Amino acid sequence: MPSTKKSNPELIQETIFSRGYMTEYDVWEMLRQNPSEQEVIETFGLPDSVWLDEIESTKFLYYFISEMQDYNTIEISTKTDSVSGFEWD
Repeated sequence: MPSTKKSNPELIQETIFSRGYMTEYDVWEMLRQNPSEQEVIETFGLPDSVWLDEIESTKFLYYFISEMQDYNTIEISTKTDSVSGFEWD
């Protein structure tokens, strides 16, 4: 399981997303290419929280966007270690 902002605050770093260099379209384009979990974390930073489904096939990385007061979800397949789905507003 990846670290979260709360579990390891010392690992928080600026990313191209946190700097505001990505549009919503850029986010969508990147995620639909099914990047690896590592690429997701390098691009978006540490998630706010992480959950594993009951059959341990999918990790859910939650990112809170304070400007919108909204959580966005990136699903990572535990078999392929890459994006298997997402919901990003």
